[in-house]
Amino acid sequence: MPFAYWTPRRIWLLVGYAAAVSALLCAPLYLNDFRLNLLAKFLALAVAALGLDLIWGYTGILSLGHGVFFGLGAYAMAMHLKLAASGGKLPDFMSWSGLTKLP
Repeated sequence: MPFAYWTPRRIWLLVGYAAAVSALLCAPLYLNDFRLNLLAKFLALAVAALGLDLIWGYTGILSLGHGVFFGLGAYAMAMHLKLAASGGKLPDFMSWSGLTKLP
């Protein structure tokens, strides 16, 4: 690469990105559980918003498919946490429906 490519502005931008990434990677070391959970929620919503912004901005198409996949992921995570919290037994909503084993 030519030397003119590495301007001071680009170098400081790269240093800023590296600092932000290292702060996010070290977040579990200095954040309590509540703040870490809040950061995870913000980052998940930011990824969904960025995906919607990219498809809407570049193509002009409002895509609701991102919301469907985001909702499916949230549903799957909620079912996993419900199963993990019950200690391996069937969750109460499954026993209410008459199920005797996991599908």
